[in-house]
Amino acid sequence: MSARARLLAVAALALGVLALGLGAEARAYPHFQLSSGSGRCSQCHIGPAGGGLLTPWGQDEQGDTVARGGDGHFLHGAVQLPSWLLVGGNVRLAALANDVGGSEGAELAAFPMQIDLALSAWRGAWSAVAIVGARGVVRSGAPAMAESPGGEASAPSLGSYVISREHYVMWRPKEEGPYARAGRFAAPYGLRLADHTAYVRRYLGGNLLEETYGVGGGWIGDAWELHATAFVSDPLQGAPRREAGGAALLEARPANAIVVGASARAGAGEADTRLQAGVHGKLWIEGARLLLQAEVDGVRQMFAGGAGAGDRWQLAAYAGPVLVPARGLYAGAGYQVFAEDLQVRGVVRQSVDAWLAVFPIAHVEVMASARAQRIGPAEHAYLGMLQLHYAL
Repeated sequence: MSARARLLAVAALALGVLALGLGAEARAYPHFQLSSGSGRCSQCHIGPAGGGLLTPWGQDEQGDTVARGGDGHFLHGAVQLPSWLLVGGNVRLAALANDVGGSEGAELAAFPMQIDLALSAWRGAWSAVAIVGARGVVRSGAPAMAESPGGEASAPSLGSYVISREHYVMWRPKEEGPYARAGRFAAPYGLRLADHTAYVRRYLGGNLLEETYGVGGGWIGDAWELHATAFVSDPLQGAPRREAGGAALLEARPANAIVVGASARAGAGEADTRLQAGVHGKLWIEGARLLLQAEVDGVRQMFAGGAGAGDRWQLAAYAGPVLVPARGLYAGAGYQVFAEDLQVRGVVRQSVDAWLAVFPIAHVEVMASARAQRIGPAEHAYLGMLQLHYAL
């Protein structure tokens, strides 16, 4: 890869962060799983593998253990919703400084990162879940004109502004036991990090707008859980990669402070097929108020019609501690690596991340983060971001 190509790749990553815009996905923070005393992500979230709307238990935890206080229920408990309905949402504002080593210097920007509304209604064992939000697109001035297959410009459609990252119907008769769901959702895999730019998400099928349509199911137990999904890419909302395949996640809790898991995923697209598998784990050290978490994945990418020519092995990994020195205060660091082709030198991406998050009261989060990234032997990029997040 040439120096110019590497520089363009760094710039593309920076643009990807900015292009989060209003379309950020409402995933969970995985370090809450053990540090808050909850053993399963689905104790606090409607999603059977975590993420999305909070359950009534999760709303209680938001005020009692995650934040420094307050009422974690909808609108701070000011509105009493019927027992069959959950409503949530997120507003996230961000400011960033991004330096990719160009002659123009660091780029400064402030923008709304996320605006969405989430609903869940259920009757008996059945529930319906939907998350709808504004779609983030980097624009200057008037919205960009869409182009028809014939090349004629046309006014942008509603899909240029609005997106539904999740909408599915689920059957789940009890908190523990079997479940099944169908619709649009992210197939459970690995640590399920909230940051979509993390390499184990960005390069393994969990990037922004890569939620798929699928049919999934599994079993949730007290000490272990299994999730399996058959999926196809969303043809309507601009998925960056079109593929069909399946994914599976097995996670066990051999002790209250330990989580170990294994994942596998296969996706076949028009240009290539990717087979990947990985392991992940978490360890909560109560005395030090410290969580250790890590994930490593191997990928075999096979190109269509190449008879093996150009096929490559890839590696993605993430590791980092999260310190919880006081209630409502979280500090973390991480090292991550992505080797695009293990047989080619000079194409390995590495980064070191650091972040600090404060939850002064339920529903409110202030987060500062920084990333130093290196691509190959010489190219560097630096990113700093400040976020203000309010959850309904």
